[in-house]
Amino acid sequence: MAKPELNDTAEKLERLVQTALDLGATDARIMSADQIVVDEKLAEKCRNPKCMNYGLSKSCPPHVAGPKAFKKQLETFTRAVFFKIEVPSEILYSTQNLELFQLLHETAAGVEQAAVEMGFTRAAGYAGNSCKMVFCNEHLECRALHGDGQCRNPDRARSSMSGFGVHVGKLYEAAGWPTKHPTHETPSGRFKMASICGLVLID
Repeated sequence: MAKPELNDTAEKLERLVQTALDLGATDARIMSADQIVVDEKLAEKCRNPKCMNYGLSKSCPPHVAGPKAFKKQLETFTRAVFFKIEVPSEILYSTQNLELFQLLHETAAGVEQAAVEMGFTRAAGYAGNSCKMVFCNEHLECRALHGDGQCRNPDRARSSMSGFGVHVGKLYEAAGWPTKHPTHETPSGRFKMASICGLVLID
């Protein structure tokens, strides 16, 4: 049986939130584009002190348009899907975090694709961490920069919010999420939570 056509914008947005959750997000919110704060000083931190991933991929500085261009881009969007993935902090800061960041990128890409299919044709997803580190760490160079110009993972990798100066703390506040992560009590002991987040602009 064919899926019913989604005509109502509110219903589409609800579906996008559910898509984020289905793909692995812990929580997701629809945000107004004007709630996204851009701070050029945050983007500058990619360069000084120099991030270990600086310049290694097409989706990180200096190969992205940067904060000023992102601000102009935001003026043409009305909404965004903001989502987070919560995990114990010991996982985030361990060698197991590669799969976690892969999930982050894939969730942003998946929500973006779902939005395009719903008619939000300019939807644009953003994640965190360098896609070179997350997907192509075993390769010497980013093929999009130094090869034939074609990304090895165009359907999975997304640009990092850091290079555009997106103020994640302000987004957490706007979403009503605590910026300080709680400590969970379990029968086996206490553990502190941490989170990573992604953003998908919706036209």
